[in-house]
Amino acid sequence: MNAMQSIVGIYKAKRGMRFDKEVAEALGMKEQTLNNYMKGRSKLPDMAIAQIAEGAHLDAMQVIAATNLTCIKTPEEERQFWAKKLASYTGQIL
Repeated sequence: MNAMQSIVGIYKAKRGMRFDKEVAEALGMKEQTLNNYMKGRSKLPDMAIAQIAEGAHLDAMQVIAATNLTCIKTPEEERQFWAKKLASYTGQIL
């Protein structure tokens, strides 16, 4: 499980959701679009980051870090920064 999948899992748990489709609908996007974000094919938009952070009672920086760590387009030298940032919230390096 990658960082973005973990964040979406927290969002689902806090919102009483079971399926990715429910998350996608709550965020105003298609399920396939959400799956692309979770697989790191592209970065989650700022508005969705804010919605997930608010809905999951997480700091937005935690969601930003998970998004950047998961996205395949994030340069390798930046991944270490985002991994450390995320670890400051989770207590573990991913």
